[in-house]
Amino acid sequence: MVMGMIGTGKTTVAQALAREMGMVLVSSDPIRKELAGLDPYERREEEFETGLYSPEMTERVYTTMKERARDILEKGQGVVLDATFAQKRWRDMARRLAREMGVPHLMVVTTAPQEVVRERLERRKGKKVVSDGRWEIYLKHRERFQMPREEGPLVILDTRENLKSLVNRVKEVLDGL
Repeated sequence: MVMGMIGTGKTTVAQALAREMGMVLVSSDPIRKELAGLDPYERREEEFETGLYSPEMTERVYTTMKERARDILEKGQGVVLDATFAQKRWRDMARRLAREMGVPHLMVVTTAPQEVVRERLERRKGKKVVSDGRWEIYLKHRERFQMPREEGPLVILDTRENLKSLVNRVKEVLDGL
């Protein structure tokens, strides 16, 4: 599970991990747009926890991610889940699936200072990206994000560091599981 607050680099890290380790990437942002019948790059600037980002839609997104991950694992492939995993219950769901499937799991939390997040979110404006994250949503999301505590294997990454070194650090931890 690659998780973290909006704009902390989780998708960049998740993509690099999946590519480097030959795993399948399952990301919440494109799934959310797919479930809503939208083009993945269609921007939606909705209020926090409404519309496309309502609790009901979020439930559908995580359930779909779990189902896709199960299908991938049943085929004998590894999977990288990319989402905020802001609530413990979503992390619990992913960990239960890993236990049921008999595969190791690791929580990778991406972090970055607020000023870096703000700069990243500003740079996204006008670009073709799947994420709808923006600064005002980050501020609200920060208040609700539940940092993992004693939930299992965990590595915390500061995404200002070199991507290759971040991937190598995660690989080292995974090798030790």
